[in-house]
Amino acid sequence: MSEIQTVKARVTAVFRDKCLLQFSDQERTAEVTGRFRFEAEEWSDFPAVGDWVLASIDGPDVALIHSILPRTSVLSRKVAGSTTEEQILAANVDLAFLITAFDGDFNLRRLERFLALIKESGVEPVILLNKSDLANSADDRFDEASRIANGAPVYRVSTITGEGFDAILSHLQNLATGTFLGSSGVGKSTILNRLLGKEVQATQPIRLSDSHGRHTTTSRQMFALPSGGFVIDSPGIREIQLWADSSVLPQVFTDIAQLAERCRFRDCRHQTEAECAVIQALGTGELPKGRWEGYIKLQKELAYLKRKQNPQDRANVKRRWKKIHSQSRDIIKRKRG
Repeated sequence: MSEIQTVKARVTAVFRDKCLLQFSDQERTAEVTGRFRFEAEEWSDFPAVGDWVLASIDGPDVALIHSILPRTSVLSRKVAGSTTEEQILAANVDLAFLITAFDGDFNLRRLERFLALIKESGVEPVILLNKSDLANSADDRFDEASRIANGAPVYRVSTITGEGFDAILSHLQNLATGTFLGSSGVGKSTILNRLLGKEVQATQPIRLSDSHGRHTTTSRQMFALPSGGFVIDSPGIREIQLWADSSVLPQVFTDIAQLAERCRFRDCRHQTEAECAVIQALGTGELPKGRWEGYIKLQKELAYLKRKQNPQDRANVKRRWKKIHSQSRDIIKRKRG
């Protein structure tokens, strides 16, 4: 039996059980082989947009994916809902454009969540504040985003005036791959259309009453730019559930990490301890209350995710609560005599 000849190709789109592959000289619809499907243990084992794969040509139109080549980066989140499973948003990307806007979408706590998602992947973030033509001279949202960016580039962008597009293209040189992340209605598809110089993604106006957008992009897809780079456009993310661990927090909240180093006790919990630098900074206003609350919320969320991922941790938590409930029942019985 002759050996199957495979060639390297890149996944440019994923549609349920099929993919779109870009070979060196052609584009083809593809699906994974039966063996691939049998050996895959979870959804993250299947091809994602940006993946490099080995595939064979099967007939005049269809290609078969035999394996995925090692990924250099993976941008993931936890799937929406209660299921504890990884969902890959993009693979083998060099940077992630985190897009918000000068309207009701702007939310610092959401930006922190996106930054944690991006930092966990090892990809470089770039923050774009779209619709800058709507901002007036007194608008301080650019400065607010810059303060939590931890050195990541922040740009004002407008598809009306063209502001910021040279900066975007400067990050997509030498065949670099970027991906767009953000809520529905922030203008991801409109920015992509301007970068491509043509309408390839449908756009819809946002609701003026609350600045909420509707999903216009329904699947993740990669586009080649005239400048040579690549951009992956994604549907708006409504629910940002992280797929990370607590080690990512100091990378996002560097100000809090630096304050914690000044605490008197190395194991300070920043609650009632004496000479706690975090408590002092909250008191003086050096550390905004909202940022601290966002940090605590993410810390608890990631601790919960870790327990859900680790069977031993889940068992320990179950035993601890079982013991607490047992002790509570004993106390109630003693009180009742």
